[in-house]
Amino acid sequence: MKQVDLTKTLEELEGEYWDEPNFSSSLVIQVHQSRKKPLCELNNEDLRLLIGQQINLPFILPLALEKLIQNPFGSGDLYIGDLFCAVLKVEKEYWNEHKELKNELDEVIRTYEEVRNTLEEQISKYRSDYL
Repeated sequence: MKQVDLTKTLEELEGEYWDEPNFSSSLVIQVHQSRKKPLCELNNEDLRLLIGQQINLPFILPLALEKLIQNPFGSGDLYIGDLFCAVLKVEKEYWNEHKELKNELDEVIRTYEEVRNTLEEQISKYRSDYL
């Protein structure tokens, strides 16, 4: 996969500049604003929204996966793990066509499962000791 300039916006990378939204929902407004931010400034909520809308996944998914590898519980504004859930909802066909990204997702899943198992062990121990 070629290196992407993270100081550029989605608009600059696509060469496509959207007009101001003519529909004033918060989702539409946030997606439009996210497209104008440099990739390096996109936060978990920006990524979650863009992935949920299937907007330019080749640029957005690698950023989300990088964050999730560091912390599978990383979240946008909905709930703990909402970014991970958005990534997991990407269609199977996309993953079949992007094996390298699928491998990264599999790594996120492994990391999550390790953390979950450790937490479950510690919770069980805590409950048996204190409850």
